[in-house]
Order: sequence, then C-alpha cells, then structure tokens
Amino acid sequence: MKEENKEEKIKFSSVFKYLKYTYKYAKEGKIYLFITFITSIILGAISVAVPIYNARQIVSLTDGDFPTLIRIVLIIFGLEILRNTGRLIFSFSWNKYFYKVKKNIQLKIVEETLKITTDELNTHSSGIFIERINNDTEKIVDVFVDLFDRLTYLIANIGVFVSVFFINKVIFAVFAIFIATSLLFQNRTAAIVLEKRKKHIKNREKVNGFTSEMVRGAKDIKILNAEKSFLKHAAERMDDLKQTGMAWTFTSAKFRWVNGSLLDILDLVVSLVGVYFIINGKLTVSAMLIIYNYTGKITSISNNCEYIISLVNNFNLSASRIFGILLEEEFEKEKFGDKHVKKLKGNIKFDKVNFDYDGYNAVLKNMSFEVEANNTVAFVGKSGAGKSTIFNLISKLYDPTSGNIYLDDYNIKDLDRESIRGNLSIISQNPYIYNLSIKENLHIIKSNATDKEIKEACKTACLHDFIMSLKDGYDTIVGEGGVTLSGGQKQRLAIARAILLKTPIILFDEATSALDNETQSEITKAIENMKGDYTILIIAHRLSTVENADKIFVVDKGKVVDSGTRTYLLKNSKTFKKLYQTELENEK
Repeated sequence: MKEENKEEKIKFSSVFKYLKYTYKYAKEGKIYLFITFITSIILGAISVAVPIYNARQIVSLTDGDFPTLIRIVLIIFGLEILRNTGRLIFSFSWNKYFYKVKKNIQLKIVEETLKITTDELNTHSSGIFIERINNDTEKIVDVFVDLFDRLTYLIANIGVFVSVFFINKVIFAVFAIFIATSLLFQNRTAAIVLEKRKKHIKNREKVNGFTSEMVRGAKDIKILNAEKSFLKHAAERMDDLKQTGMAWTFTSAKFRWVNGSLLDILDLVVSLVGVYFIINGKLTVSAMLIIYNYTGKITSISNNCEYIISLVNNFNLSASRIFGILLEEEFEKEKFGDKHVKKLKGNIKFDKVNFDYDGYNAVLKNMSFEVEANNTVAFVGKSGAGKSTIFNLISKLYDPTSGNIYLDDYNIKDLDRESIRGNLSIISQNPYIYNLSIKENLHIIKSNATDKEIKEACKTACLHDFIMSLKDGYDTIVGEGGVTLSGGQKQRLAIARAILLKTPIILFDEATSALDNETQSEITKAIENMKGDYTILIIAHRLSTVENADKIFVVDKGKVVDSGTRTYLLKNSKTFKKLYQTELENEK
C-alpha cells in the first residue's frame, strides 16, 4: 500500500513539474489566458444564477405573481445576453492564447529534435516525433484554459450542492452518496483508461511513421511492384491501431455507461424521496422544483471531476512525451563545447582518430591526416573503407571513440554548434530537396539571400541556364524530394545552396557516384568554379572526378595508407593503382 501511495505522489508531483515547465512557454500569451480565466469565472457565476432564477420563475408562474415573473424573465434575458457575449470573448481569447503558445512549443520541439543525436534519430521512427509535435502539443496547451474553466464550474456547482443542505438534508445526503460513489469509481477506472490510451498512441506513432515512409518511398514501391506487400504491412499496423483504439474507446464507453446508470439511479431516488417528503408535508413543491433545477449542476460535479482527472492524466502523458524531448529525459542530445569562432579558415586535422559503432565494428583506426585551407582534396577507397565516416566526424554527427579532430587550431570538442555547422556544408549523394520552388529551396537555407546572390550561386553551380529554360524559372515547384529534377540537377541545386551559405569548408559525399558522364562533367565544372575559394573535400566514387585535386588520400580498412597527387599515386601507390585499374575495367 505504501508503494502504491509513493507511486501516486510521484505522478502527482510530475503534473506540477510539467505545469511549471509548460507555463514557461505560455507566458507570452498570459494576457489572453487571464482574459479567458476571468471570462470563465463570469460564465460560471451565470451558470449558477440562471437555474435559481428559472426556479423562481416557475414559482412565480404557479403563484400567479406576474409582476415578479416579468422582472425575473428580464433578468434571465440579461444574463443570457451576458453569457453569449462572454462565450464570444472566451472563444476569442482562448484561440489567441492556444495558437500563440502552441506555435512556441512546436518550434521548440522541432529545435530540440534537431539536437537529438544521429544514433537516436536513426533508431526511432519519424512517427514518434510527428505525433508529439502535432498532437501532444495541443494536449498540454489546452490544460491551463480547461483547468480554469472546469474548476470554475466545479466550485460554482459545489456552492449549489451545499445550498441543497439547507433545503432538505436527506436529499443532500443522497446527492453526497452519489458524488462519493461516482468519484471513487472514476478514480479506479482512470488508470485503466490511461493505460489503454498509451498503447493506442504508441501504435498511432508506428502507423504515422510507416505511412510517412510510404510517401517518401512511393517511387521505389512502384518500381519494385511491392504495393501488395507494402499494403499488407500497412494493414497489419492499422489492425493493431484499430484494436487498441477500440479497446480504449470501448473501455471509456463502458465506464461512462456505469456512471450514466448511477445518474439514472440518482434521479429515481431523488424523485421518490422528494415525492415522499411532499406527501408528508416536509417539502414544498416549489422547493422540490428548485432541487430538480439544481440536479444537473450537482451531477455535473461528478462529470467535471471525471473530466479533470482525465485532463490531468492526458496532460501528464503528453507532457512526459514532449518534455522527454525538451528536457533530455528520453532522447540523448548532441553535446558541443562553448568556444565560438565566427569564421574558420578551413584547415582540418585528424590526429590518431579511432571510431566504432556501439563499441564494436571498428571503422577508423588510428587515422591521421591534414588538409590545408582552400585546398581541394579527395578521399578514395573501396566501399566500407571509412570515407563517409570521416565526413560524419568533421560535421560532428558522431564523436570519435578516441583521438582528436581539429578545425584550424581548435579541437572540435571545444567548439559550439554554430562554429562547426555554420562553417561547413555537405553535399550528399542524395541531397534532400524540399517540395517548394527552386528559389524557396535556396531561401530556406538563407532567408535573406537576394535574387542576385541566388542567381550568382546557381551560375557557379552550372544550374542557371537550366532554370531559365523552365516555364516558371526560379519559381518552378520541384516536387517532393525534388522529384521533377534529375540526379545531376539535384546535386547542382545542393551545390548552389552551399555556395549561397559561403561556408569555408564544403564536403562532397560521393556526389557524382550515380551520375552519367555528361552530368558528372557539369558537377566537376561546378567544383572547378569553386576551387581556391573554399576548402573542398570530396569522397570520390569515380577517380576521374578528382584528377585535378591538390591531394588525394587513399583510405583502406579505416586508415590513410597513401596520399599525394593523382600522378604520384599512380606511380607509387599499389592500392590506388588497383582502384584505378578496376575502374578502367568497369568502364569497358
């Protein structure tokens, strides 16, 4: 029993902890929250007053006191006008508060999600983060307004309940027994409903993640003729979602049915007790009418308590999922130093760097090399030799297991995020292109870029002439993932983005591996246009793309085994000569 109480206290304290954290994001909308709160109090007071005047209206009508009746009708009319106006103000202030705070929290979640380590992002479905950004934020933003609203009505209705004590103590006792029974029942069932809701949300995350994968991979699904297989997997996940959804909603409905039946029993008992007292002259008809008018308010005490319990539980669940991201309670975040360097020269040094995944599968072994600023260097080697890992470590997507990496003379461990990521750009084999116009794809990288800067970047990337051949030019929408563009055009758009940012270091991660010779020459030309102005690192699948590099590093089994110019390596490096001969044979 003590353990159960301890668990309840922990849950109770976590609610206040999450309310405190949530309010940090709600501060900006506190004026609208205050207006909503005051309006709730006024509406609560009106909801108490109207039934009282309704009862007096009936009494005046039955007594034939028409002057009093007219006065009461006018008062009720005024209260209803005030209530309608209050509801309008409530709706306006609540919406202003809701969307302002929701935006703040969603932006913060997106910001913090981008700080999660690459390992964590790779091992969790995107549906988890989509669910939390879109749905859980609404739950925690709602809590302040809903709690104010419900608590206001609850307090007002408790006042109505207490007033029954002075009319008839026996009927008051009947109401008290009902409320106590209902609250006890709700307390027992709330945990069951919450647990079923948790399972449903987890399955909803799985479906969201799977369907987002479907949209991104629709082309491959069609090409592989895998529609039936994919639909089968989708159906299995949706069946699981259906089962947990039905279990949650049916359990909730079943408990509501029990509570509703208790309400029906209450109506029956109150009616029988009331009739008994009226027959025996211990209760007037008018007093019984007042009690009848109060019944809805009194029974809503139970409903309000049920809603508040459900609201707090749902808030706690959603808040734990959101603050699992914001407070690093669930996902590991990237760690950076506090040294800030606005502009790096572009020197790069690896000093005895080792790297492995999860304590095994060593990828880099005691790797050392240096790259001078504004030089163009290439890394060549077999697949799996560790070339892409070098880029992942330079951009700090991963941390080395041991050894040190230096940008200029700064250890990468000491630099802050902006000093690293703000000084380099990566052009990958499959750059992500947004479903926007060409101009917007560039603006999303640099929002203050001028049209002149955009055009100059595209000219350097050998993309401007192609863009001008399009009907809508720079305003052409490129589709999801840049589906309307060829592989080479995507690459050149990615190069234009890097040029626009003017980062001193640019990394090409096998950017020409899947391109034809003509398109490859365009990319090579674009790289030549940039040469001398940037530190350019190229992971080369085709050796022909790096023949003009200032230096080539030959990587084999996680080590740099040779380095030099193409001419030097052809004469002195067995590993490079073997790679070169293999490429010539494949081209035949």
